[in-house]
Amino acid sequence: MVDRLEGGRDATGGIAAGLDDLPLFAATVAAAPEPIPDALAEAIGQLDPDALTPREALDALYALKRLTSGG
Repeated sequence: MVDRLEGGRDATGGIAAGLDDLPLFAATVAAAPEPIPDALAEAIGQLDPDALTPREALDALYALKRLTSGG
């Protein structure tokens, strides 16, 4: 049995054989982030998260979402 296992390992290149073919180990190229629209950047710059109540923060998120969808 051991001879059969070792023979299989030699024939396939061992346990690490083929790892380069797996997408998990393939290098990925990160896409460049899209530039933030000026209106959105300005709205974010005007926010003071530490001074917002939970409701004001939620309202601000919805306002930012409206800016990103164009209306």
